[in-house]
Amino acid sequence: MMRLGKIETVDIRTVSRNEAGDFTPWLAQDDNRSALGEALHLGELTLQSTELSVGDFSADIVAVDEGGAQVLIENQLEPTDHRHLGQVLTYLAGLANNEASIVWVATRFREEHRAAIDWLNRSTIDGYDFFGVEIELLRIGDSDPAPRFNVVAMPNDWARQARQAVRRASSEALSETGALYQEYWLAMRDVAEASGEKQRFPKAWPRQWLPFRIGRTGFQMSAVANRTGKSLRVELYMRQKGMPPNQAFNALMAQRGAIDAAYGGVLDWQALPDSVAARIAVHLPNADVADRGDWPRQHAWIVAELAKFRRVFADRVKALRLDEIPGADDADADPDEMA
Repeated sequence: MMRLGKIETVDIRTVSRNEAGDFTPWLAQDDNRSALGEALHLGELTLQSTELSVGDFSADIVAVDEGGAQVLIENQLEPTDHRHLGQVLTYLAGLANNEASIVWVATRFREEHRAAIDWLNRSTIDGYDFFGVEIELLRIGDSDPAPRFNVVAMPNDWARQARQAVRRASSEALSETGALYQEYWLAMRDVAEASGEKQRFPKAWPRQWLPFRIGRTGFQMSAVANRTGKSLRVELYMRQKGMPPNQAFNALMAQRGAIDAAYGGVLDWQALPDSVAARIAVHLPNADVADRGDWPRQHAWIVAELAKFRRVFADRVKALRLDEIPGADDADADPDEMA
């Protein structure tokens, strides 16, 4: 049997003695910021600033996730304390707008502060997510120490969806079809997580489509379940309000040969001339969303196609030189346009 090394924990203060001068710049580096984003399933985190002034305080790190939402990171080289909890709330009030993830990184989370993060996730309005993360350094033998981010407090999407269902039921009963779609997407989440998918899974609303961010406003990937037509569709969806008609679609169409080749097949390019939107799609016929026995096959297909679409389109979408898209939100496409 081969010889195995022993994992040892390294005191982080042996390599980073000062929070503002050492730890914050280290955490803001691309590799370390990427590792944190991966641990949180927030995808790529793009740095905006460090030590950003908010009143009399300075926010340690401000970044944005792949969908353009702010990520506020507060870090400390010690166990959590009340002062940093207060700073987290101050930064939220001073910086976040409509949607943000607030990440508190420390060497150890006290139970009262873990409970505070859980309470914030239960009690705040939708769009704000709170994470508690413990950082540790590990070493095997004489190797360089490596960081590991352990997420100890996080949003509970299941609980939040349950509360939302209760609120909806108080005003109107959830339709049978809506309940089916919600159950369908929740079951697909388990398949996506089992596949090793690192992107954060969206909330499973009771509707026929589920949007996935791709890193640029006005663009999203979507999975669409057509119950009437008994088919599935995965697509890159572009909303083009405030832009010349089909500007983004035409820019990608100019690369059609390379895109189809990278995908490994022929895609369905739909300009949708009567809409402000356009799509590039792939279809799975003979897929009845009401057939629960067929869900494993359907979900495996959707998850695989979403991964291919992200590989083919993510960098191309980010590289497009287009006009601004004022007021567009890539996570909230018009359901009439999605049909």
